[in-house]
Amino acid sequence: MSELFKGTMPFLLVILCAFAQESTFSQKDFEKLKPIVGTWLNKRSRGDIYETWTRKSEKEFAGMSYTLANAGATAGDTTPLEKVRLYIQGNEIVYAPVAAGQNDDKEVLFKLKTIEGNRFVFENLQHDFPKRIVYDFRSNDSLYAHIEGEMQSKMRRIDYPYRRIH
Repeated sequence: MSELFKGTMPFLLVILCAFAQESTFSQKDFEKLKPIVGTWLNKRSRGDIYETWTRKSEKEFAGMSYTLANAGATAGDTTPLEKVRLYIQGNEIVYAPVAAGQNDDKEVLFKLKTIEGNRFVFENLQHDFPKRIVYDFRSNDSLYAHIEGEMQSKMRRIDYPYRRIH
């Protein structure tokens, strides 16, 4: 190995690490998501949205969002909106939704980028919309979620304020 190469190797390693900047998370970080378990309600004038989460294993939560019909012959019928797997794999925490009737019913992977207190930011900059999914646990019974990204060359954000019902 040439002396020049030996001398530049540590410098190149530092540069490569700076560009990688991948977030790494542990099981301890994953456990911070435990408050998600339960049923959450987002009251809206154009139809309530429910989000229900269960713990599938030490490394996975499963979620489902849906609307619930409350009138006429369809009262009590659920209309699924999305199924989600939230899991840890290696040093990544992944939010993997399957939206009803979208993306050929395949998961879209959003990787956890930051944890700030009880606020979790998942990101997939390659996805059309949303690019970011944020869950902010404001109290035991209050979850504030939002999705954001660019649509038709404009930044767009959709808020989902939930309260725990179970």
